[in-house]
This record gives sequence, structure tokens and C-alpha cells, in this order.
Amino acid sequence: MPMRAGKPGRERRRLLPRPGTLAVATLFLLAFILSEGCAMGLSSPLVLFSEVHGTVLSDGKPVQGAELVQEVVWSDNKNDVPPARARSDAQGRFHFPMVERRPGVLRAVPHQPVILQKITISYEGRDYTAWRHTRNSYEPNAELDGKPLNLECELTRAPDFEGTHYGICKAI
Repeated sequence: MPMRAGKPGRERRRLLPRPGTLAVATLFLLAFILSEGCAMGLSSPLVLFSEVHGTVLSDGKPVQGAELVQEVVWSDNKNDVPPARARSDAQGRFHFPMVERRPGVLRAVPHQPVILQKITISYEGRDYTAWRHTRNSYEPNAELDGKPLNLECELTRAPDFEGTHYGICKAI
């Protein structure tokens, strides 16, 4: 109880938690986050770019040998995720695996992810902006609201916006 005026000698009771209470509560919260009972534990990977399947076309015909470069900029650290490279096959197909990172303490710290994604196609001396997107989630397939990233990239198409992404690639 707080000390009342006029009654000297009574001690004022603490209104703050005891010194060890905050540490115990923090450890309890950390144990809960790491446990199976939490939907997204600290060990769950952060998806920075979902798996990509696509086809490169020119005038509707498959393009073989186009070079594709996938870039991810995350947390203002341009060197954290090295660019990935792929080449289109005889049917114009290409593939990039999912890009993931270990979360460390990021799962326990409230924040809004901002992940810049880019795919560039180089073919016959020209570069094409295939895909540009800002991702704001660590969930798989968040780029297209849960749908897999299956892209059709037409080299004769002018880059434009389709939903929240920009480039010559359209989701199919």
C-alpha cells in the first residue's frame, strides 16, 4: 500500500515488480516462442523470395540460353544475399529455388519486413526488367497472395505493373 500522509514510519510498498520478475517473464516468453506451441518459432526460416518457375518467350516462342539473375536486398545489407543465376532451356524454362535465411532474433522482435526482389533477363546483348517487387512478409508465396510464382516473361512486352510487381513477366 502506498504511504499515507500523517502516518510516519510506515514503509511504502513497491509498485514495480520485484527485480527477478522481469527476467523470469522474459525467459518464459522466449521458451514459448521456441516451443512447438508457437505458430512461428525462432527456428522457422524467413522466406525472402519464394520459389520461381518461369518461361522466357520472344514473340510467343521459347527462348533458349537467356541468362536470368535474381537479386534480393534485405535489411539494407546488399551483400547478405548473393545474386542467383539461371539459364533458360530449349523450352525457355527457368527455375530459382526459394531464398531463405535463419531468423535469429527477428521472430521475437516486432518489425515490418521490407525485401526488394528483382529478376533481370539478359539475351542477345539486351537487359530486360523481368520482375521487381517489394515483399512485406516472410511467408512462402507472399508475392502473389499465396499462389506459387509461375511466370511468363515475353521479351517483346513493355515492362508494366501487374498488381504489385513490375516488369515483362506476368503471373500465370
